[in-house]
Amino acid sequence: MSQVALFKRLRTSGGWMAWLCAELVRGLREQPRLPQGLRPRAVDGTTVQGPASTGTEWRVLHYALDLIELNCDWVELSDVHGAELLERVPMRKGDVLLADRYYLRPAGVRAAAAAGAYVLVRLRWCHPAMLSAAGAEFKALRHAARGLRVGQVGSWPVSLLVTGGEPVAGRVVATKLPAPVAAKAERTAAKKASKKTREIDPRTLKAAHFVMVFTTIPAPLLGAGAVLELYRCRWQIELAFKRLKQLLKLGRLPHQAPDWS
Repeated sequence: MSQVALFKRLRTSGGWMAWLCAELVRGLREQPRLPQGLRPRAVDGTTVQGPASTGTEWRVLHYALDLIELNCDWVELSDVHGAELLERVPMRKGDVLLADRYYLRPAGVRAAAAAGAYVLVRLRWCHPAMLSAAGAEFKALRHAARGLRVGQVGSWPVSLLVTGGEPVAGRVVATKLPAPVAAKAERTAAKKASKKTREIDPRTLKAAHFVMVFTTIPAPLLGAGAVLELYRCRWQIELAFKRLKQLLKLGRLPHQAPDWS
């Protein structure tokens, strides 16, 4: 077989090779356990720079990873002003979108609810406005710090307020981290604040002792402990970016024109 013939066959064998790889690693990794009909997808963005760049000068790569097959099922390129938004992502009924804390915006959660999809997003202590089941203002950090012990999982029904629309029902799920893990998270937060030459907020240090998430998955479908276990799978998209940047050199694409687009 000639090189050209082999190349042509390989070009049309992507699906087959992906299936081979998936079967080879199936026994080496734990797949997310979800009720029938739910599809977990991790959503995130990363930057694409030119050689010797020290900042985000070109584009942002918006990316969604199917956590069952570990395949990219959606990708979009934007300029440096393209915000990382849940509403950018095509959604369908049964999707469960896992995302980092910067994705928790009422507009994105509303878009997911309208599509019949669910969200599972990390919470910052300064999260968007929420109401408790009793209709009072809800602050996740205040409730988590009130009585959670290390390893204990807390869950509270809430409503996420949406400007110009009906609140979206969901849950806040939280757990307290062991002291060594929390201390490491504190150091990371302090280092990040120092790098930006700003004083760290005491609430940031307090929040470092907890993992807090917001989800719209109903409790009968997925319990609080299972919600936190599922969120751990979001890290797969960080590994995907690492592979793209280390193996394919995505983070430093060669180019000739400085205004490449």
